Amino acid sequence: MEVSTIDSIPVVDFEAYRLEKECPDSEKLQKLVDEIHHAFTTIGFVYLKNTGFPAYVIQDAFEKSKVFFTLEAKEKVKHLRGHIIPGSNFGYVQTEQEGLNPERTHMDLKEFYNFLPDRVEEVMSELKETPPASDLIEALHIFFDHGKTLHHRVLEIMARGLKLDDPYLFTKKHQYFGMKAGIGTVRTTYYPPVKSAKAEGDQVRCGEHSDYGGITLLVQDSPGLEVCNVKGQWIQAPPIEGTILVNIGDLMQRWTSDKFIACKHRVLLPVSEEDRASSRQSITLFGHPDRDEIIECVDGSQKYPPVGSREYLDMRFSATYSREVQK
Repeated sequence: MEVSTIDSIPVVDFEAYRLEKECPDSEKLQKLVDEIHHAFTTIGFVYLKNTGFPAYVIQDAFEKSKVFFTLEAKEKVKHLRGHIIPGSNFGYVQTEQEGLNPERTHMDLKEFYNFLPDRVEEVMSELKETPPASDLIEALHIFFDHGKTLHHRVLEIMARGLKLDDPYLFTKKHQYFGMKAGIGTVRTTYYPPVKSAKAEGDQVRCGEHSDYGGITLLVQDSPGLEVCNVKGQWIQAPPIEGTILVNIGDLMQRWTSDKFIACKHRVLLPVSEEDRASSRQSITLFGHPDRDEIIECVDGSQKYPPVGSREYLDMRFSATYSREVQK
């Protein structure tokens, strides 16, 4: 299928509610609300510029990630998911352990590290500040702290766009984000050079999928991401300097009775020899309502039956992994 240009994913100026501001600029707020609402109801993705998210925080997270991922395998496996804290999703996952499109025969050609802010003290106690893993965790923790504020502000903007009676409804359902009663994850992902990692059959770097939860914040260091719009066209979504890419997850689409759209996205294998010899990185903050929240259609339509936040996430995990996913 032919890939279109970036023009279909809008770039919206977030200056009216950038992170340095305690309150939004009332004169410019409605324009921001309208533009984000249009993006999320037409394609489900938007680039946000002038957010106030510090560039040095992103750069540091990328650098610390690269140091960790380029360690020898015997060093990385010491930090396997569930190893430092048994039963936890915190930690390193090796290449070809996740397949986001179950219709593909082979698992995805990527490795990643999951950071859970509610478990950071336990993990750091075990690591005893031993770099490079401890350096990576500290960098991801700082990334999360900035991302959480932006995440909540986008949720408020979304509620205003839907003209909900309570513009803080979505944020209230995420009040424990980053704590034990909440669900929050930062994932740093490394796509190794295809020349050094053998690709088989229909294998790709990241299979076609839509995210599970509320909204997702994403930064990436190089092209490769593609988004499938409502017309079934694959649209390039490369990094744009100074922006954060935000997209809708499936639970948010359900929550809003399909007003906001959760579009599928993917990362295929590079085509050119130069690109195949290069690695790729991305860092993602996955937003999800708190564990005990019951999600019902905000318009009162009951288009979808109420579902527990944790229940829905577990259901989606079970469809992604062939083995039980650690909580």
